[in-house]
Amino acid sequence: MPVTPEPNADIHPLDEYRDPSDIAFVRNLAAGIAVRYGADITRMQRANGYSNATWVGDGIAVKIAHTPVDMAREVALIRALPREVGHPEILGEGTIEGHGWIVTAEVYGRNLYESWPKLTPAEQRQAIHQLWARTQIVHDASSMLRTHVASHGGFIPATIDDAMAMVKRAEAALGLSITKQLRLHESIEKYFSAAPVVEHVVNQGDLALMNALWDGEVVALLDFEFAVLGPVEIDLCRLVCEARVSEDGQRIDSEAGSAAVEIAARHMDSVHGRALIHGAAVLDQLRDLDIWLAHDDPEEPVENWRPCRLLADLLDSEGGYLAPLLR
Repeated sequence: MPVTPEPNADIHPLDEYRDPSDIAFVRNLAAGIAVRYGADITRMQRANGYSNATWVGDGIAVKIAHTPVDMAREVALIRALPREVGHPEILGEGTIEGHGWIVTAEVYGRNLYESWPKLTPAEQRQAIHQLWARTQIVHDASSMLRTHVASHGGFIPATIDDAMAMVKRAEAALGLSITKQLRLHESIEKYFSAAPVVEHVVNQGDLALMNALWDGEVVALLDFEFAVLGPVEIDLCRLVCEARVSEDGQRIDSEAGSAAVEIAARHMDSVHGRALIHGAAVLDQLRDLDIWLAHDDPEEPVENWRPCRLLADLLDSEGGYLAPLLR
């Protein structure tokens, strides 16, 4: 799984908003699981991932839910994935104290997100193409994978009413102009109108650099907890965002960004693609905004939050980082 070096032994950056006692409890559960597979969590590194905690090293990766959540559906999906996806082999899975867990074999390679700054522009472009190629293997296997995923999850809400509830929270937090409010409503309505009439595939659902491993090439696609059955634009909007947006939410021009745009243009639905990729991208940022609102930091203005920057950008007349695809 993707690894982030732990800066100190106390609180990992991903846990800064969590109760310390909950952090310690989950870590102790993970330590006990690691021992079953001959590993020592003190020799393992904490990996990226917000909804789950993952430690990697000593030949294995231990992934455990922060809250009492069952992982049976994700396990079933992973076991059904084509070998070419590169997902690490599952060595064991179960539930402890209500928390689902998965142990996989450790795969040699470095997290693509961590490797990214050191890659040449040509390597970054190559990585985007290879990341998409692994994702397409999942899409192409949808007929045998679809029974393991739902039509909602991750940033895709179950109904338009659920989406509009997210919209209301965003409007209350951001103070959007009337024009942007109208565009926001229109984007959601168009997405839910178009989604039922296009082909649905099994989307990875969280297609990000941090969910891939790199060893001179992309060697594995990871973390299928948010896999969802829906339009291919769900994965495409994430691919474009990863390649065209900086960590602080600024648009960047790059060979990788151009590659992502080319891929999206080629695979979007010819009739409804613009509405779907824009709507999916808006839903993505609305979900992230909900997460940030739950961790409100009064020292930082709301408008400076990354999901707020990206949402406002998407609601501009050009469509933000999706502009080349919306013309």
